[in-house]
Amino acid sequence: MHTVQTLVNESVELISLPDVYIRLRDIIDSPDSSMADVAEVISLDPSVTARLLKLVNSPFFGLVSKIDTITRAINLLGTQQVHDLVLATTVIDSFSGFTNEYFNIYDFWFNGVYCAVTARLLSYYCQGLETERPFVAGLLHNIGHLVTYQIIPEESLKAIEIAAQKNISLSMAERELLGFDYAQVGAELLREWKLPKSLQEVTEFQIEPEKANIFQLETAVIHIASAITQDVMADIPVSSETLGVNPICWSITGLSADDIPEIKKEVDEQASMVMNLLFRHKKSA
Repeated sequence: MHTVQTLVNESVELISLPDVYIRLRDIIDSPDSSMADVAEVISLDPSVTARLLKLVNSPFFGLVSKIDTITRAINLLGTQQVHDLVLATTVIDSFSGFTNEYFNIYDFWFNGVYCAVTARLLSYYCQGLETERPFVAGLLHNIGHLVTYQIIPEESLKAIEIAAQKNISLSMAERELLGFDYAQVGAELLREWKLPKSLQEVTEFQIEPEKANIFQLETAVIHIASAITQDVMADIPVSSETLGVNPICWSITGLSADDIPEIKKEVDEQASMVMNLLFRHKKSA
């Protein structure tokens, strides 16, 4: 019988974050590093550099002037935002080759991208909240499922069936069957990868946002973004009646269910574009 830790240990043996991200994180964490050092590390990977510049020059960012170098991107966006965008592209690359009969990797990442774009737009309405960290948190919110689909695919499928049969949430079905849920697995993976603590906490408590300690606002945003994404992926009209949002999240964010339809229109316009920018592999037939 697997535990969260054994699942993550097996997945870490199969896949690790690319060297470019590890080097970038080490440089950013060093008190002696400079923006030039950060730019140099990123520039050593032409693929990451090209997609990063393509992303920041896209309508998604809406910058007035063209950014043609990593140094300029860092100067305009800041080290943290560039770090988060590099993280987004490298994580997708790390798992892009994963596939089995139970899930389609393109559809999986589209779910993540839709949640990411939703979280970014929601964060504009929350004072004092940066927009790129919620974007990455949304992208990674579901990553625990990528681990379970790879390591225990039959059990993962069974949990989906139980959720449908009993009309309960997937996380509740996973806890019933496995003893843990995808959020706990995802958080443990992010801890193993030594990703920022904000991403760890948001991932772990996205289902139960009232348990978040330090990053309550970020967790509430991802909780709402995930609820919207679940409705969209299930082809359910998004409304105050269909959204499974914990009321505490409306209070924490200052948002309202009435805000969501307008925000969703923007997400629908941006999600496919961002998916094409981040995901290099064509959708399978």
